Amino acid sequence: MTNPQRPGCLSQPHQEELANGLLRVSCRYQPERLLDDSFLLAGIPLPVTLQTAVAKRKAEYLAGRWCAREGLQGLGATGIPGVNEDRSPRWPKGRIGSITHSHGIAEVLVADAERWLTVGLDTEQWVIPERAARLEKELFTDYERQQLNRMTPLQRANRLTLIFSAKESLFKALYPLTGKRFYFHDAERRKPDRLTLLRTLNADWPKGTEIPFRWRERQHGVLSWIALPR
Repeated sequence: MTNPQRPGCLSQPHQEELANGLLRVSCRYQPERLLDDSFLLAGIPLPVTLQTAVAKRKAEYLAGRWCAREGLQGLGATGIPGVNEDRSPRWPKGRIGSITHSHGIAEVLVADAERWLTVGLDTEQWVIPERAARLEKELFTDYERQQLNRMTPLQRANRLTLIFSAKESLFKALYPLTGKRFYFHDAERRKPDRLTLLRTLNADWPKGTEIPFRWRERQHGVLSWIALPR
């Protein structure tokens, strides 16, 4: 399709320049308004693996690719990300990016690969205290759990949500560079805006490496991102 049109299940995208060659694009999506021709209207192919998926999953994919195309256009590129064998986005040459979606909002971080080495983006709804208490051992190192002392249950839950999101962003940023899967106990928040690797991923990313991250707290959740310049 030469002139893609925005399907009714998607809102107008919002674009923000975070730095030179680094754009964030977001939009809202409504799975209940997804129609049979929404992908055709948007000019975005529906992957074979999603042909039988539920409307929510299809809408997430459509919104993420719609935002990705907007971001790529903002950086002077065309097209949409493909899909790698591990189901991660495959970005056009010269561009890198990260996609996240949660509770009706899709967001994309797109960057010029000549300026940026890697990026990772994640958004999460605030975890309620009862669920956070069950997840602490799974998501936190012993040191991180010690930092929760004297916090209220709500403060502990908010801290867990933030670190959970930051570690998700870290994985999205480093997996494309290392090809190594790692988990929540393989990184630790020792400083307010840093995650420290607790295992070596490869020669370029040894144990002890500190990776900066940023975040924004919102009414319903938190957005975190990592963008490492070359």
